[in-house]
Amino acid sequence: MGPQDQVPSFPMLEAALIPEGEASIRFVQRNCNWLQALEGDIDTSHFGFLHAGSAEPEDFQDDHPMRHTVTNRAPEYHVTDTDWGTSYGAYRLEENGSMSWRIANFVFPFWTQAPNSDFLTNVGVRAWVPMDDEHTMVVLISWKKSPGAYTGMPLKNGKAIPGFAPTIEYLPNTNDWYGRWRPVARWENDYEIDRDAQRQNIIYSGIKMVFMQDQAVTESMGGITDHAFEHLVNSDQMIAKTRRRVLKAALSLRDEGKSPPGISNPEVMWRARSGTFHTAAHEDWQAAYENNLKNAVRVISNTPLSKG
Repeated sequence: MGPQDQVPSFPMLEAALIPEGEASIRFVQRNCNWLQALEGDIDTSHFGFLHAGSAEPEDFQDDHPMRHTVTNRAPEYHVTDTDWGTSYGAYRLEENGSMSWRIANFVFPFWTQAPNSDFLTNVGVRAWVPMDDEHTMVVLISWKKSPGAYTGMPLKNGKAIPGFAPTIEYLPNTNDWYGRWRPVARWENDYEIDRDAQRQNIIYSGIKMVFMQDQAVTESMGGITDHAFEHLVNSDQMIAKTRRRVLKAALSLRDEGKSPPGISNPEVMWRARSGTFHTAAHEDWQAAYENNLKNAVRVISNTPLSKG
């Protein structure tokens, strides 16, 4: 839209450059404001209770990459502005003295990268596209050659983590504007909560899929939540910084005509990646990020940018 001489280049997000046939793409409609929905994706501390609240450390193998999220459900944070948006490093000191890191990003204008897999091989992104003020279409893109999310790894007993169902069930599509990609689990049926599983602490939320657990929380806040009633805490640092980053970019566009990040320099997005890794206890997280990025497996190996 707009003047054709000002049409921006496509974003150089790695997941958007996955070769044909190697991309897994899913759509899900969420009934709330796009930024409200997006903010749930850049918060990591909720994972240890909303998604894994019924699990205990002894349920996992010692080397299971998700074990630390329940061993310590309250990580510490570093957050920073980046060329592509914002980034956080959530860290926990492990029993062996190493530091566990979960790295995630907000990328302008509406992309997130979640830390649900190993940093070196994790290629995935989510787009939180506003349909209107109170409806969002989420587009999930991942690389089929990536090993996949840790959430699919079994527990010590060989069984899947309760509440980690692999797929979303959809209602039939209709021809109206809001008739596409609607989950069967929704507000009208309490997101199919299994109260017995919740009562017995088999599934903390009673909802059988991680993405739908997030859906229930963000939608139940209302179409547009009233931020005047919220009290941000330490674990909300990434959300607060991202709100400021987005607001400043919008004001700069309105008042100065300055384009947001990624418009004139889409190549900066190639350096945005999320995932988990370990460092020595006192190693700088951003230096570790750069070192891991240099060794990361890339979807396009013959590009000059593929070495990070």
